[in-house]
Amino acid sequence: SEEEQTTPLLKENDTIQQEPEITSETQETSSVERTMTATTTFYLLPDVFALVRLPVQIQRLPDFIWKSSFYTISRSPDEISLVCEERLVVRNLDHYGLGNFARIDGNWRVLRLGVMDLSLVGVAARFAGVLAEAGVNINIISTYDTDYVMVKQGKLARALDALREAGYIINSIPQM
Repeated sequence: SEEEQTTPLLKENDTIQQEPEITSETQETSSVERTMTATTTFYLLPDVFALVRLPVQIQRLPDFIWKSSFYTISRSPDEISLVCEERLVVRNLDHYGLGNFARIDGNWRVLRLGVMDLSLVGVAARFAGVLAEAGVNINIISTYDTDYVMVKQGKLARALDALREAGYIINSIPQM
């Protein structure tokens, strides 16, 4: 019988970024401090992003997605949604024929909340409430480590002002 061959998820030279180790002496204080910082600090990503809706029947994702500084891919029974740098979508629109079948909503900026514990409750509800009160529509993307908040470029200043007024800290992430 032939042994089934599998492709490893990581190559031999790949490294995984590890979380800093916390000793038992500092665990409680560090955890509280990290939680407070994570849930009150947003980092503004430097690029402009697009939200792209593709039909579920698509056989292959456009390879430009992997070149984006931030991207996410979601699939539901009705659609495949992508978020990636808008410049990549615009540059590759004709090459992939996206205009024929994709719905594209551009001009989004992305705020990343600091790394937070999965057990925290109400974090998204709090910042979403602040932004709703300011009349700012958002799209939230959650990952294992944190939340990303998509805000239209035209409402970014209003969103940042509202978040600052509510006690959030806004930092920029330098362009790479």
